[in-house]
Amino acid sequence: MPGRTGSKRGRARAYHHGDLKEALIEAALKILRSEGLEALTLRAVAREVGVTQAAPYRHFADRRALVAAVAERGFVWLQEAMLEGIRSAQGRAGLRQVAVAYVRFGLDNPAVYRVMFGPEVANTADLPSLRQTARPVLGFVAEGIRQLQNAGLVGEGDPHLMAVATWSALHGLVMLTLDGQTSSVATDVDVLVAEATRIMMFGMAARAGDLPK
Repeated sequence: MPGRTGSKRGRARAYHHGDLKEALIEAALKILRSEGLEALTLRAVAREVGVTQAAPYRHFADRRALVAAVAERGFVWLQEAMLEGIRSAQGRAGLRQVAVAYVRFGLDNPAVYRVMFGPEVANTADLPSLRQTARPVLGFVAEGIRQLQNAGLVGEGDPHLMAVATWSALHGLVMLTLDGQTSSVATDVDVLVAEATRIMMFGMAARAGDLPK
């Protein structure tokens, strides 16, 4: 999933084959994980890769374009993780596994996750490649909900709105956990994921037989 950065000698050979853009993204990921978002600049990735300061501008107009490329890579990895989750189970259990995969991805890749949903690339109007890569992730969840509705396993409602609500809950869980806000609630994040998906699928209302008389 996360990219690997090879030796500078190996990367230099790759550049002759048109792989400079990939090498710059790999360098950006390395800097992001080790030094944080503030250290991620075009000059820094050029230095990491071993090219001139002007070289990154062949592929990225500015720093924001580089950050968008990192976010796009993250969405590709996230979708792969969610697809793997749905392959491991069917029906409502499959949806639960997708939720687990989403949260686990965020917790395992905190720096990339924060970039993916950070303010710098929140508006994708001028970032068509990122928008095209990110949108299918939500669409994937919406389609899963629609299929469960057709099977009578999930209640009625707009699948897209339900997907947004689900995403909001899971995103909130990821961010609260990354910021250390859930440590006093549960030691196992999977327990919180299971509860979030249970509420999403069944709600918090008591069953008819359990209502007070």
